[in-house]
Amino acid sequence: MKKLVAIFMTILFVALSFTGFAGGRLDAIKKAGKLVVGTSPDYPPYEFPGPDGVTVGADIDFAQYIADALGVELVIEAFTFEAVLAAIAAGKIDIGIAGLDPTPERRSSMDFTDIYYNEANQMILIRKEDADSIKTLADFAGKKVGAQNGTLQQKLVEEQLPDSEMELVTLIPDGVMMLQTKKIDGLALASVVANGYTDTNPNLVVCESQFDYVSEGIAAGIPLGEPELLEFLNEIIAEVNEKGLFHEWIDKAVQISNEMNK
Repeated sequence: MKKLVAIFMTILFVALSFTGFAGGRLDAIKKAGKLVVGTSPDYPPYEFPGPDGVTVGADIDFAQYIADALGVELVIEAFTFEAVLAAIAAGKIDIGIAGLDPTPERRSSMDFTDIYYNEANQMILIRKEDADSIKTLADFAGKKVGAQNGTLQQKLVEEQLPDSEMELVTLIPDGVMMLQTKKIDGLALASVVANGYTDTNPNLVVCESQFDYVSEGIAAGIPLGEPELLEFLNEIIAEVNEKGLFHEWIDKAVQISNEMNK
């Protein structure tokens, strides 16, 4: 009997050691003294390499605000966008903050916080020289349109531009370069991101017509089954929204990005 109890206790100890979150992920973060946030640093003004190569942006300021509220160190882990989603679902990171739309498909593999930023418009970036010939979504028929792999924009291109040829891109700056070098004819982007590129690239504009889509807004993603962490984050978001902090962080990030791209 004692042997069986010993075996059971060993199995239990190994299981708890493997998960590392017997008391919940929020407690584990506090005990570890660090908050691991995954992001895809190719999406200004949300997250992008700053002047010294360190990741900056509105989402990064948000992540730092959360870490400060917890009294822990912020650890940023960089992924491709698609890999951020996989890392959240697998529990490899504490939070995913990467301009995430809480779509029904994503909700099946992760939990989402309350909305911390509203971003209503989804646009298509085009070359200024093509603005007279590409005015409607129908005008993209037979043309190549880029979208980042795993994103909302990929889905919108698939559903609303069925007669176009979609080109998946891993990093947004690569997609912008493909547009400028005429390898694609349009690049699907969220409005704040698209406007950032038109502000610093006079040869780029947004198409007059935009995707038919009403966004819930932007939220952070966390692994499933972490109610304490979710409750804590929603309290932080309520504070951020009440103070209008994310809009300040967006303005700051836009200024940094524009200065870097002059």
